[in-house]
Amino acid sequence: QTAVPMLGGTIVAITAFAAIGTSQDSTGEYCRTLFSVILFSLTLSWLTAVTCTPLLCKTFLKVTPSAADGTEEEDPYSKGFYLTYSKFLALCIRFRWIVVAVAVGLFMAAMIGFGSVKNSFFPDSTRPQFYVDLWFPEGTDIRETEKRLKIAEAALKKHQGVTHLSSLIGGSQTRFLLTYTPEKSYPSFGQILVDVDDYARIKDMAPQIQKEMESLFPDVIANVRLFVLGPSSGGKIQLRLYGADAEELRNLAGKAENILLNEPTARAVRNEWREKVKVVRPQIAETQARKIGIGRPEIAQTMEATFQGTRVGIYREQDELLPILARAPMAERIDLDSLDGIQIWSPAARTMIPMGQVVSGFDTEFEDPYMWRLDRRKMIRIHADPREGLPSELFAKVKANIEQAVGVDTAAIVGHEVDAADFTNKTLTVKENDLWAIKGKPGYYMAWGGEAEDSARANTSLAGSIPMFFGIMVFIVLALFNSIKKTLVIWLTVPLAVIGVTVGLLSFSQPFGFMALLGLMSLSGMTIKAAIVLVDEIDVQLAQGATPYQAVMTSGVSRLMPVAMSSGTTMLGMIPLFTDAFFVSMAVTIVFGLGFATVLVLIIVPVFYSLFFNIKADDKTEQPLNLVKG
Repeated sequence: QTAVPMLGGTIVAITAFAAIGTSQDSTGEYCRTLFSVILFSLTLSWLTAVTCTPLLCKTFLKVTPSAADGTEEEDPYSKGFYLTYSKFLALCIRFRWIVVAVAVGLFMAAMIGFGSVKNSFFPDSTRPQFYVDLWFPEGTDIRETEKRLKIAEAALKKHQGVTHLSSLIGGSQTRFLLTYTPEKSYPSFGQILVDVDDYARIKDMAPQIQKEMESLFPDVIANVRLFVLGPSSGGKIQLRLYGADAEELRNLAGKAENILLNEPTARAVRNEWREKVKVVRPQIAETQARKIGIGRPEIAQTMEATFQGTRVGIYREQDELLPILARAPMAERIDLDSLDGIQIWSPAARTMIPMGQVVSGFDTEFEDPYMWRLDRRKMIRIHADPREGLPSELFAKVKANIEQAVGVDTAAIVGHEVDAADFTNKTLTVKENDLWAIKGKPGYYMAWGGEAEDSARANTSLAGSIPMFFGIMVFIVLALFNSIKKTLVIWLTVPLAVIGVTVGLLSFSQPFGFMALLGLMSLSGMTIKAAIVLVDEIDVQLAQGATPYQAVMTSGVSRLMPVAMSSGTTMLGMIPLFTDAFFVSMAVTIVFGLGFATVLVLIIVPVFYSLFFNIKADDKTEQPLNLVKG
C-alpha cells in the first residue's frame, strides 16, 4: 500500500539535495559528498522499509485473533492523545479560514523576522590551528622579514596552549590545505601557522594576538585569521577596481581604503599593489649612447649585474640546485655616489667604458612594485577583514559608502539615478564578476569580491539548477496523485516551514549561510514526503468507502504516529550536530523547520484538503472511522 508513495517521497527528498550535488562551482565540489551520502542512504532506507521491515514484523509481531463471540474490539485511536488530536483537528477544519489566516500571519511574521537573521557563507573551522599574516612595508628585504618574524614567534610562544609554530617567508609556499590558495611572492610578507592544543582556545586567543601584533609592529599590516570550512582566498571583504591609468586606480583605491580604515570594525586593510617603492632610474643620454652602440637593455643588464647579480651557473648540493651569481663587491654595491663609474661594455668601442658617458644622471623616483591585471585589464584589489562580528555585518556598513565614494554609475546599473539619502547597502546587488561602471570615467569599473562574490557565485550556481529539480519534485507529486489540487495541498505547506527556520536561527544566533540554505532545501523534501504519506492515506480511506470528512479525519489520526516518529527520529539525529561548527546552522534549520513542518502537515494539510475539495463535517458523526472495524 505505501511502497509507491514512500518511493515517491524518497525521490523527492533526494531531488531536494540534487542541486548541490550537480553544482559545478567550488562550493558544490566541497559539499558534493553530502549529496552522495543522502542519495545512497535514503535509497537503501526505502529498500529496507519495503523488504526487511515487513519480514521482521511478520517474524516478531504476533497478531491476536478476533474474539469468537463477535464482540467489537476497542479502537486504539478513540482515546488518549489520538482523541485529543481528533477533536482539535475537527475544530481546525470547522474554522478552516481562521486556521489559514493564522498560518499566513505566522508566515508573514517569520519573513519579517528572517530579516534579522545574520548572513554568512561558510563557518569557521574546528581545526586546532590558525595563522598570522604579517605584511611588512613594501621594499623590506626578505632577510629583514625573517628577523622580524622571529620576534613575532617569540611573542606567540608565550601564549598558553600554543604547541607549535611554522613560519613561511616570502609567499608562494607549498599549498598545505586544498581550499586555501598561497599568497603570491612578496619578500615583505610572512605567515606564521600557530597550532594549539584545543581549538576552543582560538576564539579568545585570536583577538588578543591581533592587538599584540599591531602593538608590536606599528608599521605592519597584521591579520590573525581563522581557517574556514569551505573555499577561502584573501580577505573576507574584497573590492576590485579596473581602469587604464595606474594613478587614477590608486586614487580610487585610496578612497575605498580610507572608508575601511575609518571603520572601527575593520582590520588588515591593504591592496595588492602595495606601497610605491623608491627606485634609482638612470636618465639615458640618447645621442651618446647610440654613437657607442649602447641601448636601454644593456644599461639595465649592467645595473642588474652590479647590484643584484647575474646568474652564471648552478651548484648542485644533494637534491638542491643553488644559483651562482656574479656581482660587484659589497663596497661597490652600497656606494650610490659612484654610479657614474660603473663599467659597461661598448660594442662600438669594443672596450669597457664608464656608465657616466651614456647616462646624464640618476633620478630617485617612486614606482608600483606590482601591477596586476585581470581579464587583460589593469586591476587593483583591496582586502579587509572584520575585527569583530561577521563579514556580512562589516560589508553592510561599508558597501554603500564605498560605492558612493568611487562614484558608481547607478543610472547605468539600475536604470535611474539614486539620491544619496536613498542609497543603501541593498541598492546594488552583488553578482559574480559584475563590473559596475564608474560615473564620468569611461573604461573604469568596480566589482565586489571576497565572501560576497563567493556567496553570489554559489547561489547563482544553485539557482541555475534549482528550478529544474523543483520541477522534477512537482512532477513526481503530480504523477503520484494525478491531481493538481492535491499537489497544491502538499506544496503549500513547504513555504510555511520558514516559520520554524526563523525561530531556530534567531534562538541559536546562527547566521543563514550556505549550509543553512542546504538545510532549507532538504527540509522542503522532508515536508513533502510527510505530506505525501498523509494525502495518500486519505485516498486509501476514500477507496475503502469512508466519507470525505471521515477520510480526512481518519488519515490524520492514523498517520499521526508515523509522521511524528519519522520527523522525530530525523530531528534527534540532527541534534548532536548542534555542537559541530560546520553543520550547526543546517542542523538548526532542519530540526526547528521540520518540527514546525510536522505540526503543519498534521494540521494544515487536512485543512487545505478540506478547503480545496470543499469537505464539510458529516451530519451524523464528526469522529474518525473505526480502524479496527475497517
